Amino acid sequence: MGRETLVFGFHDQTLYKFEQADKRTVSYFGGPLWADFTGKSFGPKPLHQVACLGQLHIRALGRHRLTELPLIFGMHYSGCELSYRIETRRKIEILRIEPASSLDDWPYPNFPPLLPFVPLRLEDIPRSESYDEFAQRFPNMPYPQPTELVVAVPPPATVGLSLWEDGDLNDVTIVFECDLQKQQVKSYAMTS
Repeated sequence: MGRETLVFGFHDQTLYKFEQADKRTVSYFGGPLWADFTGKSFGPKPLHQVACLGQLHIRALGRHRLTELPLIFGMHYSGCELSYRIETRRKIEILRIEPASSLDDWPYPNFPPLLPFVPLRLEDIPRSESYDEFAQRFPNMPYPQPTELVVAVPPPATVGLSLWEDGDLNDVTIVFECDLQKQQVKSYAMTS
C-alpha cells in the first residue's frame, strides 16, 4: 500500500497526486510562509501555507512565469474565503478575505500558526482524466471546472496534525481555484 495522497491537482485534463517524499523537493505541504502581504488587511492571526507546488511538477506554472505556486488559506478564519495575487514568491496581494478577523479558538483551541512541513513528490506519472472524475473524489466541488488549475487538499491523516478536529470526519476539503494567466488564487473550504 502506498503513502497517503496529501494534495490533488487537476490541469488540462490531467490528474496530479502528491504524496510525502523522502527528501526535499520543489513541492511541499505546509511549512513557513515567507511573504509580505499587500492589499486587504487581516488579522491578528496569520494565514497558513497549506501547500506550495513547483513548476518541475506542474509544468504549466513555468509557462506563466511561476516557479512556485503558494497555496494559502485562513485556517484561523471561520468560513474563510480568500483571493490573492502572486506578485512574486515573497510578495502577495490580498484581493479579498472574508472574514478579515481571525478567531482565537478556530478551527480549534491551540491550533498552530504553522502547518508541518512535508516534502511532496508526484505519487505516479500524471494521468488523463476528466474534471468530473477529479471532482467526484471530493464533496460539493464546483461545476463546471472554475479555473485552469484546481487543487484540493482533504484532511490529512499522516502529518501529525488535524486540520479541523471533528471536521476531519466530515470530509472538509480546502479548494484552490488557480488562474495561472492572472496569477490569482481563490481558496475556500468545502464540506459534505
